[in-house]
Amino acid sequence: MTDTGRTATAEHRAYRRVVDDVEARIASGELRPGDRLPSERELVDRYGIARSSVREALRVLESLELVRSAPRDPRGPLVLPITSAPIRRSLGLLTSSRTISLPQLVQLRMVIDASTNLMAALRRTPEHLVALERNMARMRGLLHHSYAEFGRADLEFHEILADAAGHELVRLYGEAVREAVLELIQQTILDADDQEAHKLRSIRHHTAVFDAISAGDGRAASRLARESLYQYYADHVGDEDREIMAALVSECGGRVDP
Repeated sequence: MTDTGRTATAEHRAYRRVVDDVEARIASGELRPGDRLPSERELVDRYGIARSSVREALRVLESLELVRSAPRDPRGPLVLPITSAPIRRSLGLLTSSRTISLPQLVQLRMVIDASTNLMAALRRTPEHLVALERNMARMRGLLHHSYAEFGRADLEFHEILADAAGHELVRLYGEAVREAVLELIQQTILDADDQEAHKLRSIRHHTAVFDAISAGDGRAASRLARESLYQYYADHVGDEDREIMAALVSECGGRVDP
């Protein structure tokens, strides 16, 4: 190996060491959202590496949305809350490359949303119920507004349910999958002549889910998630995938229209 090659390899190992260490400290809880990393100069001293390697490590950590830094900020990079952004990017690449199809995403969403609703019914607090009621009132108020505005309120309903479920991994993956599905199907909805019918169906579904969550009926809330997703997306998939979706509905004790 040439001297240039050895230098490049050493620099790669140096910045990866910083990235891996920061990731491990975030994963362990040693670093929490709102904490600060040391300054660039302190990182150079701590890891015994060149400033260029430290800067590369910080660029990678920022691209992963784990930290945010500002030029000439003496306080050091800020540790950010964990979000679904990296998962969304990965799903976006997989869907755009056709590695993952719409039917696969919808089937995964059926599993995640059903589990979210089940846990939300068991763990919801009075505050969650109030937030859901306010969200549904907002959706009713947006019935004659654009579908983009209504869609944001629809996603908010699911975000409240995910918070009530109290399962961070389910929340992260659920958020990413819902947005990936919406991105693939949104234009079809926007081009449809019956947008108001779509909105009314969402409101009726959310009302039924709210009633089940409020009653602590996890089985009903889980069933409603899968039945609704089947109704929304069955016409957008092939026969084989539709059969799988119907089986997922049946597993929760639900039924599908012939």
